[in-house]
Amino acid sequence: MGMQKTFASFIAAVILGATHAPAHAEASNQFTDADRQAVKDVFLQQAAAATAHDIVAFEHVLASAPPNQPDPIAFVARAYQFWGKPALIEHFKETFKGVWKFEPNVETIKIVPITADVAELYAATQITLGASEASARTALFLVYEVAVRTSDGWRIASIVPVPAK
Repeated sequence: MGMQKTFASFIAAVILGATHAPAHAEASNQFTDADRQAVKDVFLQQAAAATAHDIVAFEHVLASAPPNQPDPIAFVARAYQFWGKPALIEHFKETFKGVWKFEPNVETIKIVPITADVAELYAATQITLGASEASARTALFLVYEVAVRTSDGWRIASIVPVPAK
């Protein structure tokens, strides 16, 4: 648990450096129930966009870096890593050519605020992937994500699917 908190603190520090631009000055000093629902909503939008292979909607739920700031997007899985929004979008353009379903168990979604502007999200999620329906495999993952408050609302900054079995 200590390592997870350290990692979360590191992610929060990196993301906060990228998100605390003047456009975020209006943010409250508290993480509210409305924020919790907004984080859940953006995650479910991500899931729907991914399962529908809608790259435009998928890209929309991801955080964008303010001008002259580092790109906050990270996707780290056991088999690969993608750093930055362009690299992640290119990866999913290819992935979406095959079978890809991202189906979180809504009952398991847990949202943990780190600050008023950063939250962790955990969800048991069935991911089905493969080049074709015949080769597709479904596996259970614990998906860990970091959501950040932006001038466009809550957005996803990092995605880490951890195999659950």
